[in-house]
Amino acid sequence: MLSTTVKVLWSVMLMQLYVHNGEAGDVSIAALFGAASEDLKVVIDDGVRYIQRNTSFLSEVHTISFTGAEQFKPSNSVYSALEEICSLISGEIPSAMILSEDKCPECEDIAGIASHASNPVFSVDHGSYDSGSLAFKMHPSPEDTNSFFVDILTYFQWRNFIIIHDGGNALEFLQEVLSIQKEREWNITAIELASSNHQSFLDVSVRIRAESTKNLFVFCSAETTAKAFLVWAQQTPSANILTANYHWVLGNIDMSLDRTFKTDLERTNAYITRFGMNYTREIQFALPTSITTSTNEWPMRDRLAFDAVISVGHALRMYREWEESQGSSGTAVLPGDTQMPPCPTASAVPTQNTLTTYLRRVAFEGISGNVEFDDVGNRVNYTISIYSGQFKTLDQMRGEWTQNPAYWEKKWKRKWESDGHLNVTYHNYAAERTVKIVTIEAEPFLKARIANSTFTETGSWVGNNRYEGYIIDLLERIKTHVKGIDFDYQIELVSDNKFGSQHPYSHIWDGMVGDVIRKKADVAAGPLTVTPDRAQAVDFTYPFMSSGITVMMKHPESVQHNPFRIMYPLGIEVWIVNLVAFFIISAMLYFFNYFDPYEWRAAAERQETFEENADNFSMKNSMWFATTSMFLQSFDASPRSNAGRTLAAFWWVFVIIMVFLYLLNLTHFVTSNKRLVYATTAEGLLDQTEVAFGSIEKGSTYYFFKKSSVPEYQRLWQHMNTRIPSPWVANIKEGIEKVRDSNGYYAFIGEAAEMNFKASKKPCDLLVAGTFIARTTYALAVQKDSPLKDQLSSAIESLRDTGVLEDLEREWWNLDRYPLECRNLTTWEKQGVFSLTAVDLQGVYYILLMGIVIAVVTFAIESFFSCGGGNKKSSSRNGMGGGQRMGGGQPIGGGQPIGGGAGGGGGDEKMWI
Repeated sequence: MLSTTVKVLWSVMLMQLYVHNGEAGDVSIAALFGAASEDLKVVIDDGVRYIQRNTSFLSEVHTISFTGAEQFKPSNSVYSALEEICSLISGEIPSAMILSEDKCPECEDIAGIASHASNPVFSVDHGSYDSGSLAFKMHPSPEDTNSFFVDILTYFQWRNFIIIHDGGNALEFLQEVLSIQKEREWNITAIELASSNHQSFLDVSVRIRAESTKNLFVFCSAETTAKAFLVWAQQTPSANILTANYHWVLGNIDMSLDRTFKTDLERTNAYITRFGMNYTREIQFALPTSITTSTNEWPMRDRLAFDAVISVGHALRMYREWEESQGSSGTAVLPGDTQMPPCPTASAVPTQNTLTTYLRRVAFEGISGNVEFDDVGNRVNYTISIYSGQFKTLDQMRGEWTQNPAYWEKKWKRKWESDGHLNVTYHNYAAERTVKIVTIEAEPFLKARIANSTFTETGSWVGNNRYEGYIIDLLERIKTHVKGIDFDYQIELVSDNKFGSQHPYSHIWDGMVGDVIRKKADVAAGPLTVTPDRAQAVDFTYPFMSSGITVMMKHPESVQHNPFRIMYPLGIEVWIVNLVAFFIISAMLYFFNYFDPYEWRAAAERQETFEENADNFSMKNSMWFATTSMFLQSFDASPRSNAGRTLAAFWWVFVIIMVFLYLLNLTHFVTSNKRLVYATTAEGLLDQTEVAFGSIEKGSTYYFFKKSSVPEYQRLWQHMNTRIPSPWVANIKEGIEKVRDSNGYYAFIGEAAEMNFKASKKPCDLLVAGTFIARTTYALAVQKDSPLKDQLSSAIESLRDTGVLEDLEREWWNLDRYPLECRNLTTWEKQGVFSLTAVDLQGVYYILLMGIVIAVVTFAIESFFSCGGGNKKSSSRNGMGGGQRMGGGQPIGGGQPIGGGAGGGGGDEKMWI
């Protein structure tokens, strides 16, 4: 039987247990949110259970609960929202409250507003810029986020970009970006996602494509809207905005992207930059979560809500430990001052419980990174990781941004290698990462093995194996010679197919150089000419090849000129006038012969000469006289009268002038297809006017001539820039096509290395001048002050010294790897480039052939019509005793014939002497 003392002790213990159990539920966390945040209920429940199970937070005699979880009704005004919040505090008396903005969608920062009524209040949304909120902000403050975005945009050196937002307070997080755009010379276009539906997204994509920039900055106050737009762009290829041409920056920190969707993003080959709050991955294995997905795939709001609950647990632990150090125990460890005070009715001064003080001392690693707060509840001492890349480098870490560099150095016990909050030093050294290399298709430097090669892991060619060429072999050799890094690299083609030039007004660089400047690529590899302008924007390695500016033209033997261009020395109107003059002179000679008393016809009538001489200047013979004298040949008879001789003399003068003028200009037209062969200098190009010449617009050759101080080069550029139609082309492929299509009337000025390769290929109709107008060099381009410059330069110098560069050039320029498709020119073929060939003189041969045909036809006609009458006519003429005449047709020696009879050779003709 128990003694009275024992009974009393048991009674006291039972009473203490009763009281203890009655106060065990005095710690609770409340939450109010709208239906859009219903999933927060599960997250907060998980956090509460985690605290309950972990005895390091609370003693065994205490419990923690979640209240207000069933209220999903949103408020449409600040007043009604505050009324509900204050009612919950008064009724449930929680120790802390978690609020999301969808409790009052029109309020934007309901947690910040409620923090002035009672504390501690946790905000899991972005909040408002410069709001004076006293809430514990789990999300980085708008002020810090603005600073972070400015650092990112400055790092990527964007000058022209589009901001895609969902209205509301989204632009508040970009307030500093918008306020300094004029100072930074940023050209910003803001496009709002009016709603999360297909038509709205389609309208936005149309507006994006209408802009010239390919830089997209996506930030929405609701992460779900930003992700929905990204998913839509991935699932709608026709939108054509999630491609390699675009650089997407996902401004919403820790946007939830599951593994399957990341794989889908890799296939788009879009360049994507995203951000994540650093956190210790080991914690997720101990979480008593009922959510099946991994915590690193949770939406940002869910992570913040969970860490808000854990923050309360850490504050309760610190408060309990302090009370215990003061001698308190049991239920007295957590007295009523851990409960939130009711909202004030008359005073505007915010009230808070004792737990608020300990929340400002919280410091732990949560699933959203390091969790600490300053005196006004702003989150501090956190770090944001930057992930940037495309295809297989989508998850590659670019750098870190820390809110407090001093804290980072203390935590990690090493120096923060940056003057600001953003540090990319580790990334720049490329010690353990994939180096992104951007290049351009230009044979033989680089060529895709198959057209339209995909970016999947299926098929014969994947990754860097999609390409072949000099650059591919060069990079492989560099990989074996580079020191200090494991040179693993990924090759991608430049999206705009340009080498790189700076816009004269916006000063924005495009092409490969632009990708390097904007940190989209680490290295630009290709036939990239080293120029002063480019050297100011990027750093160049040691040159891997020397080249020069030269001229490409169509091969003279392939130029199809008019075979009758021998007529070109005289204009068509001159030929017509000369033909008319020919007939006029012939007609006048005939007229003089018919009417002049001193001409042959009158002399024959007076029997001063033979009768046949009367027709010496018939119309036919007059035309023959004009023809023979025109070609400086002898003639049968000359005019006898002074009028006829005067006309003939001036005709001869006219003929001599015309013939010599024709001959002086004939060579110019016959050799017009060879003229550029001699033009190997700027002066040579300027000395001719028939053949237009140009280069790639805004390419290295373009700017070489434009910015040169040499007078001849300045004149050359002025000639090209003012010529109509414009001689500029978009790329070397277009330039070569223009040379081929111009039939010799266009020459392309460019880099010799690629043009020599093209000229060696069939159809062998191109010719490259053997000399350089100017010398150039090719080198790899890297970002300014990048350590890759020295590492790559050292490797290239080593390759040069060992002869590897020379072997590669011999291999890819058709000396070893491929047989020459255009055989070496023989001596006669080389001479044909400069001398006249049968092709050049084909018009002359056509004229001769035409004369032969006409003569044969005339012979046939004459033979047909004179058949049987020729001998009779000849006998009659000889029987007259007129004889044959020489010169003036007078008989010689008194008209006595010599010879004759049968011994005369079978004819009756006699020679008068």
